[in-house]
Amino acid sequence: MSALLDALKTNVKGIASDYHEYSQKKKHEKEKQDFDSLPEEDQQVQLTVDKMVAITSDIYPHKDYEVIGDAFGVFVASKNAFSDIGASVKNLVGGELGGYSKMNIAAKKEAVKRMKLDAAQQGADAIIGMRLNQSASGIGNSDNMLTFSAYGTAIKFIK
Repeated sequence: MSALLDALKTNVKGIASDYHEYSQKKKHEKEKQDFDSLPEEDQQVQLTVDKMVAITSDIYPHKDYEVIGDAFGVFVASKNAFSDIGASVKNLVGGELGGYSKMNIAAKKEAVKRMKLDAAQQGADAIIGMRLNQSASGIGNSDNMLTFSAYGTAIKFIK
């Protein structure tokens, strides 16, 4: 029975890994295509997002700045069937639920990216007082959706 569970776990993990790699490749291709189709000004905003610093401190050290306003980003993720199958198997043997861990990491990164985009569109140079919030929700008694929020105060450096 243990050998069967190990084989099933390996197959599910392999299928999930292949699907994840495929979906990441497609996502990257779409992001590049979307970026290339943006007007030059919007491309500059996207590049600013990639370099923007977001810190948890309520002040930005060693720089003078003015407050622009709040910046917010949210990402809602849904658990997929492969993760659910893997989680069911893992519940029998114990250990980390890798699919769920990856989903949390991806949701956090996307929420922070969206917060930075919001700040960049307001003309910000950085974000202070960044906070993260995570919650599970779903339909009925099912907690099959993860909401990850990132928020902070957008600031502009004074030259």
